[in-house]
Amino acid sequence: MLTGIILAGGRNSRMEGRNKALLTYHGEPFIVRQVREMRTVCSAVMVVTNDSSPYQDLLPSDILYLPDVYAGHGPLSGFHAAFARVGTDYSWVVGCDSPNISAPAAAWMLTRLEEGGYDAVLPVIDGRHQMLHGVYRTRPVLPRMIAGLEAGQYRLAGLLDSIYWLGVDQDELAGAGFEAECAADVDTPGQYEQLLAAIERE
Repeated sequence: MLTGIILAGGRNSRMEGRNKALLTYHGEPFIVRQVREMRTVCSAVMVVTNDSSPYQDLLPSDILYLPDVYAGHGPLSGFHAAFARVGTDYSWVVGCDSPNISAPAAAWMLTRLEEGGYDAVLPVIDGRHQMLHGVYRTRPVLPRMIAGLEAGQYRLAGLLDSIYWLGVDQDELAGAGFEAECAADVDTPGQYEQLLAAIERE
């Protein structure tokens, strides 16, 4: 019913070229943690990347690797590459730079999506919608992506203008028993250092 999608095709420019999917947290690469978490609720997991070689020895053999179709147009092209191949009604999409994704949170958001008839449910943290820890209704959203890409409208957030979505804020997440950090990403070396420093304080 749910497919997990990890977007791992970015240029990592803010991380000074380091592959964020391979950064380690609690002794494991981010992407290894993500795949293990996704497999607890997902029937399949896909990784969108134009180079699967860094991951094939790290991840289970049944992971499907997909290149962008509309190459060079950021996360929206990654969404499209995966949604064009997904065989389930629903998809859970994350960026490869989030080490604390939460399968229970995704399952809770999926329930909200089904109950409300939404096209997407995603966290809103500090007023910012986190599309890269969102749950989506695959088939209705795909043609909206294609329309945007064909029109040269590559901004991922622009997709929200054409779908029926629900944002769940930190208070709602906390009320359901989830921490906002499940949607937190690591974009810069400074943020990564902060993440590692937090481990030392535990």
